[in-house]
Amino acid sequence: MTNKTNSIIKIIAGAVAAVLLLGILVVLIQINASLKAQDTTANITDEVDVADSYDEESANGDTDEPAVTTAANAETPEVTTTTAATTAEPETTTEATTSAAATTTTAQTTTAATTTTAPTTSNATSSSNSNYSSATGDFMMDTSGITDIEIDWYSGSVTVIPYSGTTIQVSETSSSTISSSNVLYYTVNKYGELKINFNSGKNFSSAGISKDLTVYIPTSMSLDELSIEATSADIVISDAQGTLTIRDLSVETTSGNSTIKGITATEMSADATSGAISISSCTISQELDIEITSGSATIALPSGTGYTLEYETTSGTVTASGSSLKGEGRTTVGTGNLKIDVETTSGNITITN
Repeated sequence: MTNKTNSIIKIIAGAVAAVLLLGILVVLIQINASLKAQDTTANITDEVDVADSYDEESANGDTDEPAVTTAANAETPEVTTTTAATTAEPETTTEATTSAAATTTTAQTTTAATTTTAPTTSNATSSSNSNYSSATGDFMMDTSGITDIEIDWYSGSVTVIPYSGTTIQVSETSSSTISSSNVLYYTVNKYGELKINFNSGKNFSSAGISKDLTVYIPTSMSLDELSIEATSADIVISDAQGTLTIRDLSVETTSGNSTIKGITATEMSADATSGAISISSCTISQELDIEITSGSATIALPSGTGYTLEYETTSGTVTASGSSLKGEGRTTVGTGNLKIDVETTSGNITITN
């Protein structure tokens, strides 16, 4: 009986043990399944967190994803930059326009200065002597303080025109381009002497250019002296617009002709070497000197002018009031008030009244 009971107990114990083991196994399986489920949930949660984090970073521009989001975000600054550049361009254009306007204003100011201010002696280039000024180029000048005008010219012509204006106006022209080294040069000194030169150099013959000078002198001026010296150039003093009163007029040409009209002078002298002299419509009160070397001279005095003529000829003839004179001598016509002194070397001189 005991053995049978023991066997039953062992069977029951074995069964219980088997049930326990099965239960433990089931529990282990459930635990394992639960753990797997938790892992899966955790992974899903992590992925969601990562995604959320990624979205947040993307929204903040902090993501390390270089590629698309950064580039996409960069496009907006580029657009902004382009917009800024577009905005800046009108500003630049405005500045350029302002600058251009400033340039235009400056150019206009300069032009005005050239037309109105530059010709006056106050704007001439001054030397260390405050009573001396010099400048170059065309100019106009107040007559105040000017007593003498001296012109030294080479190649071309010199034309003096008395007119009804109030300023001395001087200009030059040429068929060639006038370089800066060949532009006319003028000075005014403390004695009121205006000197106009072909250029600022000493040797005019090396200039290699021919220029025509025109000088307008107001008829209201009463000059003490007008002196013109020209080489390879003609001198013309015209009375087309008026007459000029001068105490002493002196003209001298070498290889050039002189034509003088409409001058009222106390004294007048004209010299020509290889050139002709023509004097007409002039009133000379005291003395007229004429010298010719290989040329000719024609002097037409106002009707009834009396003069005393002193003459000297080498190879030429002096004709005075219809009389032909040669050698040396003296003759009087009419009152004899005007003194005329003529000298010719290989040239003829004719005097009419």
